[in-house]
Amino acid sequence: MKLCALLTGGVAIAMTASTASAQVVSISGDVSGSAEGTGANFSGSVEYVHLGGNDGQLTIDLTNDSPASVGGFLTGLLFRGSASDGPLLASLSSANPTTFLDTGPVAAGSFGSFDGGAALNGNWQGGGTPSFGLGIGQSGQFVFDIDSANASLLTTASFLGSADDPGMVMRFRGLTGGFSDKVPVAIPAPSALALLGLGGLVATRRRR
Repeated sequence: MKLCALLTGGVAIAMTASTASAQVVSISGDVSGSAEGTGANFSGSVEYVHLGGNDGQLTIDLTNDSPASVGGFLTGLLFRGSASDGPLLASLSSANPTTFLDTGPVAAGSFGSFDGGAALNGNWQGGGTPSFGLGIGQSGQFVFDIDSANASLLTTASFLGSADDPGMVMRFRGLTGGFSDKVPVAIPAPSALALLGLGGLVATRRRR
């Protein structure tokens, strides 16, 4: 019986390690940390999967959750990997809606520099008519190819950043009154991140 229990435990740990880099994390906007304080907001999920070697895939699902009184459209998104995991290259593999194109690396003012993203016509600041973005209640999916020497060490949490340095930011344009805004991702409480990343930590330590 003890041998069976040990074997079962070993299988569980192996499964955790093999799936740790394919963890889906729910996200929302940090409205209080937005650039203009308009109340624009979003929700969604992020998933990073190591495909092998230097290759990974990052999938970001987003929904425009702005109140009707705020109005407007979600017209762009940016992300960066954890500095501790080294540099990476990102390219947009697919986008729905297809009006979103690859931005490449972007410097987003007070939010810092980002490795990649997608925006209307590939233009983070502008990009043409905002109504081609995600209206209130509408959702989109954006898939990025990730190239990094440390691709196997990256996890979904690697792209979230920290409370002082959020790893993602969304662009809103065409808001009521002609306003626009930039809204960073809200970082889960440390206890929640610990639970989300428990498997990832096990896998990372074993690989290292």
